[in-house]
Amino acid sequence: MSTSSVWLSYSLQDLLMFGPEAYLRLYVRINQDFWPWQWPVLLLGLLVPVLLQRPERGLRRLAWFTIAGAWCCSGVGFLMEYYSQINWPAMGFGWAFVAQGVLFAFIGLRAGEPVSKVQRRGAFASLWWLAILLLPGVTVLEYGSARAVALFGLAPGVTVAATNLLPGLLNQRLSWLLVPIPLLWMAFSAATFWVLQTYWLLAVPVAGLLMLVLGFWLSPSPAQSPGLRSARHDPARR
Repeated sequence: MSTSSVWLSYSLQDLLMFGPEAYLRLYVRINQDFWPWQWPVLLLGLLVPVLLQRPERGLRRLAWFTIAGAWCCSGVGFLMEYYSQINWPAMGFGWAFVAQGVLFAFIGLRAGEPVSKVQRRGAFASLWWLAILLLPGVTVLEYGSARAVALFGLAPGVTVAATNLLPGLLNQRLSWLLVPIPLLWMAFSAATFWVLQTYWLLAVPVAGLLMLVLGFWLSPSPAQSPGLRSARHDPARR
């Protein structure tokens, strides 16, 4: 039998060296090891949509740095330190999450105010809160214990789903750089959950994709943003 035919005989199930129980226990372990610091992170996460829409530059920076920290923490903490022990591609995704966090930190240093221009501010805040308050319960349903709750800032799936609202709201070319890593992660995690037959967990990447679409739907058009329209069309002032 040739080498190529041997590889073709493998399925995705054969490449996973762990089961649903081993995966879900990662959330139990990280919650135990990080106790009680995940709760201040969650509190900051709840404040993000409010801080992003504040006129004070320092508060907006705090929001962006919170988002950057959530990506880095879920990348280094969950993916590199825990998940990579049972699934080797998680290490590469961990570094990708750190890179995404650096991009968000760069946006924070610029401290622009694109999100404050959103006309549907209430919808943006509501979607954000739904993501970080409801999606953590998916792992609880699958595992059967609150100890496996997947919290924003530690769990990569919830972190991705919430922050997927942001690329569409950024009025700059840098926003498109924020899309590839979430898409790759959602595809990878959806495939993993399907093979593990942890069907409740599929709600997380599906919600993440929906949030990405809704983020672009919430993005203000030139007609909704007089400031942008005037900047583009008004004649130069003397």
